[in-house]
Amino acid sequence: MNIEKYYNEVVTGNRYDFDGASKHNQEMICAKVKAADMPIIEKRFVSQNHYGCCLHYGMTLFHILREHMIKCYIAITMEENPITHEKTDNHVSVCYFKDGKRYIADPVETVKIGKGKFYDIPIDCYMKEQGTIWLYDPYGEYGNQLFFEGFLNHPIETLKGC
Repeated sequence: MNIEKYYNEVVTGNRYDFDGASKHNQEMICAKVKAADMPIIEKRFVSQNHYGCCLHYGMTLFHILREHMIKCYIAITMEENPITHEKTDNHVSVCYFKDGKRYIADPVETVKIGKGKFYDIPIDCYMKEQGTIWLYDPYGEYGNQLFFEGFLNHPIETLKGC
C-alpha cells in the first residue's frame, strides 16, 4: 500500500480555488449527480482543471484508493465558514485503513499551502482537533441517492470527538 504515492498524485500541480469549486459544485447540484458517480466526476474535474476544494480532492483520492483496493471512506467534518466564522460548512477528507488502523488523509490542506503531508493522521488525533467525523461510502448502499440532496443524510458511521 503506497498512500504517499496516491496522495501525491492528487496534490501535485493543483491549486485551491473556492470560487471555481463552488461554481462546479452548483453545476453538480443542478445536474442531480448520484453519490456513486461523484468520485470519477471529481477525479476528471481535477485532472482537467487542476483546481478545486476539499470535496474535489477528497473524492479524487477516494477514487484512486478504491481503484487500488484500499479500504477507505469519505470523511466529513464541520469547518468554519469564511464569511460568518461559524462551523457551518462541510470539510471533506478521506478515512483509510492501514495495518488495521484508521487514518485520515486531507489533501486540500497540502494544496492550500503548497507543501506539507496531511496523511497518515491517526483518526483519534484528527477527531480531537475536528470533533465529530461522519463516514460515507459513495459506492455503498446509498450510492444511488443524489449526492447533494439525500446521500449526506446517510453516514455509515459517526465518530464523536470532543
